Amino acid sequence: MRIVSLGASGHAGSRIAALLAPELDAADELVLAGRSAQRLARTQTLITSAAQISTAIVNVEDQQAVRNLVSGADLVIVTVSRPDLIGSLARIVLEAGADWLDTMLSTPPKIAALRALEPDITAAGRCFITDGGFHPGLPATLVRWAAEQIDELQAADVTAGLRIDWQADTIDDATIEEMLTEFTDFDMVTWIDGARRRVRWSECPTVDFGQPIGSQRVVPMGLAEMVDLPRQYPSLQRCGFYVTGFSPAMDYLALPVVMAMAKVPALHRANVRFTRWAMTHLAVSRPPYRLVLQTVATGRASGIPSQVSVRIAAEDSYLLTAAPVVACVNQWRDGSARRVGLHFQAQLMDPSACFADVTRLGVEVHLGEVTPI
Repeated sequence: MRIVSLGASGHAGSRIAALLAPELDAADELVLAGRSAQRLARTQTLITSAAQISTAIVNVEDQQAVRNLVSGADLVIVTVSRPDLIGSLARIVLEAGADWLDTMLSTPPKIAALRALEPDITAAGRCFITDGGFHPGLPATLVRWAAEQIDELQAADVTAGLRIDWQADTIDDATIEEMLTEFTDFDMVTWIDGARRRVRWSECPTVDFGQPIGSQRVVPMGLAEMVDLPRQYPSLQRCGFYVTGFSPAMDYLALPVVMAMAKVPALHRANVRFTRWAMTHLAVSRPPYRLVLQTVATGRASGIPSQVSVRIAAEDSYLLTAAPVVACVNQWRDGSARRVGLHFQAQLMDPSACFADVTRLGVEVHLGEVTPI
């Protein structure tokens, strides 16, 4: 089995490669591809594996080089932050006869580009997995697990508390640009009271994430993986993804400026520089760091009003991004998650198998018991 990791010189890509490599066998090959030979060499030093490990210097803008790279691949893991190239990269991978898994942010342009290829993906018998990572990547998985515990699921908001080092001074411009796309597409629309509607600021809940995050107000963030859940579970009256902000200064001072500048194309480069500065100086959290993803789902179990909780946490943001991707790849490798078509990671994985894998990889997972309320 030949797996190509495109973007392995980046933060997320290198962590995914380091966690995935020990899972592979001697007959497998893992190709670490990226722009920086120095970073790839550093990634390779982190890896212990029975598999064959090699590196390739590739610029994703060079389509022929990408074609040569993915030729003969079984799976291509895409962690590069180039949503503008998503259509061409996906087409190249499809024509190579390989499957796909990406960790790019969940933006409408990315989803639209992949949806346009969906008929060809299905016709070719390929499995394309998008929105990998932890958000996107896990929130809908938490809801699906809760639905397996409660007969009639009625409410399952998923909340994320973030206290992390954004390392903004080390983020590529392409990643900042990807974040700007997410900022400009931001809309406080979610599933509430049995309908999809915009949430008022006064309706945004305050959630206790435990220390060191504490109690924080959270706002809805649209994730494509969550959209279909009310159809899957018709009893759902409330189901959305809510996340904490960066910091008061970043949220209330810098982000309005960022969003205003994003509407003026001539200010794009200046906006990238300003966003990097703001994240470096205004979105700074001091140690200890922690990320928490959780839900307390309610409904009826055996006719009795009940609740069940699941909580996933880590101190390392890149671990929490990489571990679910590796869990998904493991399910793809054993065939349980290799289904023809285009899929969201969170909708494709078996929840219990995913939680077992990420626990083994070092993520904290706490699964509650169903209790009457």
